Amino acid sequence: MSAGSPKPLVLYVEDDTDTFRLASLRLGVRYQLLRAATDEEAVALLAEHGDALYAVLVDIELQGSQMDGLALVRALRGMPAMGPVPAYAQRIPVLPHTPIIVMTAYVTRYSEDEVKRLGANHFLTKPIDFTRLNLALAQANIQSVMARLAARPRAR
Repeated sequence: MSAGSPKPLVLYVEDDTDTFRLASLRLGVRYQLLRAATDEEAVALLAEHGDALYAVLVDIELQGSQMDGLALVRALRGMPAMGPVPAYAQRIPVLPHTPIIVMTAYVTRYSEDEVKRLGANHFLTKPIDFTRLNLALAQANIQSVMARLAARPRAR
């Protein structure tokens, strides 16, 4: 990225204002962070920005939402829903190559294997370790670039 180029766009689906503020302070130097506090706000931002997203950070537990973070991950990866979903969820784009990093404070409720089976690139616990999160963002982006290159038709 050159000095004049825009920062990569990252969507952070997080219902806790203080956690998002801290993330903005720590990640805002390198990334442009968009916040969705609910699943409905996330769907609107995903529909608007879709493939322009560098990454999606998702908290599993989303107060005031009909879908949790895992349901969002399933939808982003084009997997069928495990139960009823709100009508607005139909607007969620399938983003097979966009890195998804799932975070939770409820470590005993969820496993890394479960989250990765749904298509997430990384699973991090809270409180957020920003060194690990920055590394996960970098690794996920490398994986995304490699997947996009592999999916391109080969020239003959």
